[in-house]
Amino acid sequence: MNPIRVAGVEFDSSGGDERLAALSRDLSETALDVTAILTTSTSTLSRIRPATWVAVIMNPDPGTSRVVAADVGAPAMADYIDRYMAALFEPGRTPTAGLSQQVIESGSPVLNPGVPLNDFIKMLSTEGQAFIRANPPPMEVESIGALIAPMRVGGATIGTLGMLDWRRNPLLVEADVPWVQAVADRVALSVEHARLVATTHDRVERMDLIRAIALANRYGQDLRLTLRVMVEQVTARLAIDAADILLLTEPGSELVVVASAGFRSPSLPDYRLSVDADMPAQATSRPHVDHLADLDRAGRNPRRSLFAREGFRTVLRVPLHARNKLLGVLELYNRSLVDWDQDWLDFFEMLGDLAGVAIDYAVLAAPGDAGRRITGTPQPELSDLETDMLRLIVEGFTNGEISNRLHRSANTIKFHVRRILEKTGTANRTELARRATREGWL
Repeated sequence: MNPIRVAGVEFDSSGGDERLAALSRDLSETALDVTAILTTSTSTLSRIRPATWVAVIMNPDPGTSRVVAADVGAPAMADYIDRYMAALFEPGRTPTAGLSQQVIESGSPVLNPGVPLNDFIKMLSTEGQAFIRANPPPMEVESIGALIAPMRVGGATIGTLGMLDWRRNPLLVEADVPWVQAVADRVALSVEHARLVATTHDRVERMDLIRAIALANRYGQDLRLTLRVMVEQVTARLAIDAADILLLTEPGSELVVVASAGFRSPSLPDYRLSVDADMPAQATSRPHVDHLADLDRAGRNPRRSLFAREGFRTVLRVPLHARNKLLGVLELYNRSLVDWDQDWLDFFEMLGDLAGVAIDYAVLAAPGDAGRRITGTPQPELSDLETDMLRLIVEGFTNGEISNRLHRSANTIKFHVRRILEKTGTANRTELARRATREGWL
């Protein structure tokens, strides 16, 4: 039989090499994106060898991993794996544990030709057992076989690729191990290639971003404008959905938003944060990543309403320092799950230092004016009802919603909204919300 040539490499089509060749063909047409590569790989393999295929890639924090599952012949089983992961942790992300962790640590594949379903369930965590007993698999399963191979590249193991064989036809055998290991290493090579391309692109974008911000620092005469340019450049040039900058008020106990970009709401609720009570201690010393589902579980999310409304899942806080003094915090938000690696964290720390220098220079150049910019202008004289209404306007509620919440008629709400606009000298609700947020009226 003639050999198959793919990407400059010859494969003998006898044995298992035709599987590797088929996977290579599909990967050659896949975008250089890690998730796309894992999706293509698991889907292709589930057509070649019917089973529920699961790819696990360690995140920059190796304690957690990204998970992609596929089963073209029985998509309900892949969906079941996704729901299982989401119930135990969150969609697409799971602790690196169990058989995957065993394979990663040993660097060797694991083969279990078959085990009765009840015995397989006993091998899971308490939470996993509870999920399966409360949510039986969508297909009839008597026993399960498993073959999990390490994904290796450059002498390192970056994850695992394996199959959960609940069909048991044909049965898993030792002869399956070599070809599964070969395709696992092929997938690892594609993932590493995608990561290298992404890293090169990211470095170019970082350089352009630093140039743009340095230019704004050099020629900017207004601190607020300079900081606004920074957050707008960050969201435009990097994979960041939204960003804001909070500066310390004069007493040094609170942080107030002074610049923002990328938010869907007209302005930011919960715009004042207590440094001691609301801000994680790590976020005032080094760049600190939080996944918002983790914060919810720990009860440490003081701005749940904002995050829920915006759909944020990841927040990265970067302290802004100058002369060993905390001046504020740069917050970066993503509506997807992001695990920033150390290279990115180092870059964001440098970005924070650049912002800190700009703030410190503005304060030294014009201490009176800079102080007013940070602490905000005096609060307008509003009644208690108008203050409550202003708070709801800032949070993005409509007149109808405010009417329901405050138990006032629609006409009463309209009347007071006009009065608030007159008292504050603002033209509309959007300008009112923005000024109230940035100038600390609440």
